[in-house]
This record gives sequence, structure tokens and C-alpha cells, in this order.
Amino acid sequence: MADKVGSSDDVNTSSVTEEIISHQDHKQTLSFLPSLPGVHLSLPFPAASPPSDQAYLQAGAIFQQLRTEKPVTQQLLHYGKKTDTPLPERGDKPTQRQAYQLAFNTLKYRDLLEDIITDSCFHTSQHISSDLLPLAMVMLFDFQDRRFLMRERSTKEGEELFQEVRDLESSLQRWKTKLAASLARCRVKQNLQSVSCFLSDPVRTKQHRAKQLPLYAWVNTLKTSVEEVCEALQSAGLREVKIMTDLREATFCRDPLCPDTLVFSQPLHALLQHSSLTSTRALNIQDRSVCVAVSALRPLLFDNGDVLVVGSFSAVTVAHISVAAAARSGRVLVCGADLPPLQIEEIQELLTQMDVKNVRVLSETFFGLDEWNATIQRLKVIIVLPQCSSSALNDPVPTIHSEHGDWDLLPDLCHSSVSRGKINTMATQQARLLAHALSFPKVQTLVYCTRSVYPEENEQLVKRVLEKTHTHPKLLPFRVNGPIFPDESQSGTDTTDSKFFRLKTSQFTNGCFIARLSRQVREGKGNVETWKLTGKM
Repeated sequence: MADKVGSSDDVNTSSVTEEIISHQDHKQTLSFLPSLPGVHLSLPFPAASPPSDQAYLQAGAIFQQLRTEKPVTQQLLHYGKKTDTPLPERGDKPTQRQAYQLAFNTLKYRDLLEDIITDSCFHTSQHISSDLLPLAMVMLFDFQDRRFLMRERSTKEGEELFQEVRDLESSLQRWKTKLAASLARCRVKQNLQSVSCFLSDPVRTKQHRAKQLPLYAWVNTLKTSVEEVCEALQSAGLREVKIMTDLREATFCRDPLCPDTLVFSQPLHALLQHSSLTSTRALNIQDRSVCVAVSALRPLLFDNGDVLVVGSFSAVTVAHISVAAAARSGRVLVCGADLPPLQIEEIQELLTQMDVKNVRVLSETFFGLDEWNATIQRLKVIIVLPQCSSSALNDPVPTIHSEHGDWDLLPDLCHSSVSRGKINTMATQQARLLAHALSFPKVQTLVYCTRSVYPEENEQLVKRVLEKTHTHPKLLPFRVNGPIFPDESQSGTDTTDSKFFRLKTSQFTNGCFIARLSRQVREGKGNVETWKLTGKM
């Protein structure tokens, strides 16, 4: 990686303004133009691919590893013995995400699915062994979710086929009438108007919101501008609206908290994922909880200063921060020893694709860095993105997958709450990260961000760490500095304590918590914050 910021290449505006749907010809794109809100789009949306054999197998293995053991008296099914093998990582990233999503949904509906299997005698009549029961569970969830219709098998070349999946699929097909009847009996017995009514109210609310959640994508301003991307979208037949509540099928709007981020209606998700704007990295899809953290960081960056990213994050997050830092001729530092080799490869590959040259991967661990390290002499800002409970996410799977979160939380999150023990364990690690970040004397500002609703991971933790932090007599102490965004009350945020930023979970966004810590003089002695935050040292 180059250490210096490279100037961005000249933007080929013709590539930015080409049709959003790269695989559609000009005639088809023109048919997209009159498709305005209130009218069904004439172009079919790409349907989500059914799980592959590999995805089923991975989902079964994930379910087996993450399921909790029930008391013997409550066990309807007897699964095979758990092993200490790590969660499966085979296959491409879309397959992994699909497998985790399927396993998570199976965990949510576990009791209902076990009732269906035992009531219909599926496992005994079809001679399903205990080792195959986890696979049967995830396949049954998918089967009933498609109203007991068989999946369309993939025709991709080179896709691996697995006989145990095909055999189990045939068994489900043979038994589908009895499985459907058992589901109907369970619904009558529990007075369920729909299958989703089996879930508790908090879980069902989050599941409903997740299906409606808009898509967020930030603009790579090293390649193009927000205005140029908006023009390209409008030329493809999309209409810009002012606020998120006006989003419909063929519309988009600008994010009021993130000036580089656009918001799209859920039906456009599949189209955007296959568009030229995303394939050329002019637009980069990312969860809003991360986009907001970068937006909070942007005005705090120093000219020619470094920003260190620590915690749990994706290659897209590093790229987003690096684009923001490049505007101030700054560098982004990442502690490579804290990351697995595959993640470092992903970061380097994405940065090369985006022609970003202001990121340096350090050989040290974060806790191995100190103020004397020569590589951090220009370090002014640290953004701390720790693993957290993910409790502020409507659907935790996409963001845990992309931002390298903790999969062991899924058994708790499928019930919409996280155990006190896990919260305390995470808070201990979060406090260590934050405390070490506060120990660098040249650092002027920190941004701490979680996707948690629990005070133990958020404001309580920040206050506790600050109270225990020892500041050298010649240095100004760190203090919570807020509010972070102007007019927060108009953007769906919680202003209970305006020094901290809390984005509330809703049908429009996942939630997050952000704290900004800056070196400030003590209250009553004036405020030197302004010149420090603008980077004019």
C-alpha cells in the first residue's frame, strides 16, 4: 500500500451516466422511464436466487453449532452431538450470507419447525438420522417459506451438488401434504393468523421492518460527485424525492445525516446490486449505521493527519473513511495484525479496484501501538468500531456478515434480547479498545460507535472509561463533545442526552450509538474545541 495520498483519476462521466441497469439494452431502459411511483415497474426485478446445495449444508452446520440445548423434558428432536469445529466459512460471500440468514430464520422458528416435524412424523417415516436433522430443519423452513413449492435448481456451471441435500429434498417433496397439514394444525392450535405471528412482538416487528428497509449507498467522491450520480439515476428513470417517507418503487432521496449517501426504496435493491454504478464503485452499498459513523468522523479530520480505524469493520468501511480522509490529504491506518489474512486481502483488493492510495496496513496490533511508534506520529483521530451486541439492527445478519461481527449472538438475537453475560463480556472488550485509544497524547478526537441499544455498551461505558482515564498534566483531558449532528430532532434520533448521538431503529433505518470525545479545557475556562476540531493545529 502506498503511504501518500494519490490524486484521483479523471472521471469518465460517460461511464457514470450510462444506464443504471447495465445488462439492459437502450430500448429496455427507455421503458423504465415512465415507471413512476404508483405504477408498477415494467421491468421485472431480478428474483432472489434459491439456496444452493452448499448454502443448505452451511446453514445446517451453522444451525447445529448455534442452537441452544433444551432441557431433556422439552426435547422434541434429538440432534447429533455438537462439535468444537468453527463455524463454516466455505463458499463465496453471497453463499455465506444466505446460509447465515437461513440458519438465523430457522433459529427464530425452531419450536414451530420441530412441532411440524414431530406432528407429521417426518423424521421417523423418512428415516432422517440425528446428524441430518439440522439440515432438515433449515430446508423445511425454506420449503414452507416458499409455500411448499420446490426450489428452482441452479443451472450454474461448476456448482457442486450434494446427494444428502437432494435426497432430503425428495423426502420433503414426498411428505409435503402432511407437512403442510401439520403446519395448519399448529396455526389453529396456537391461533396464529400467519406463520410470522408465531414470533414474539419485538422479533416480528424487526422482521417486518427489515423487509421494508431502504437501501443506503455512499458516493465515491474520488470518482464522481453526488450531483452526477443523481443525474445518472434520473436519466435511468428514477425520481428524486425530498424525504424518506416519500420513497416508492422508482424513487430515491438524499440522506439528511450523510451528505454523500443516497437512499433507495427496497424494490430497487436487486437492480442496484447489478447496476453499473455499483460495479464501477461509483456507488457503494452499506448499512446506514456505518455511513452515519463516517459522516460523524468527516468534519473531525485534520489536514495531512492520520486516522486510525480499530475494532470490527469491513473493506467498504475502510474505503469510505479513506475517501473522506483523502479530501483533507490524510491517511487511514489499519492494524493488520488484528485482522485475518483474508480480510486484509479483501481490503487491498477493494482499494485497488477503487484506486484508493491513502491507506496503510500496519504490521502491529492495536494494543501493540504506543505513542513512540514511528508510524503514528501524524495520528490525530481514532474511530473505534468494536464488536457489539447488534441489538439496534432490524436484521443482524447482513451487517454482522459485512462488518465482521459476532455470529455467536444469533441465538440471543433470534429472541430480540442479548444475555447479560454476553453484554458484559463485550463491554469489557469495548472498554479496553476505548481506553487504549485514549492513551495516545497526539490524538485530539475519537469517535466511538456501536449498533447497540444497551447503555452498558454505550453511554455508561464511555462515561466509565473517561472517569478511569489518567491524563498527563500537560495535556487537555478528553470530554464528550456533542451534539454531533445539527437538527438531530428532525432526523429520527433520540435526543435524551444531546451529547451522545442515538439513531433509533425504525422501518427506515437500523440504529446506532455514537460518542465523540475531544480534548477540551475544563468547564468555565473557555473552549478551545473549535480550532482543534477544524484541524488548524
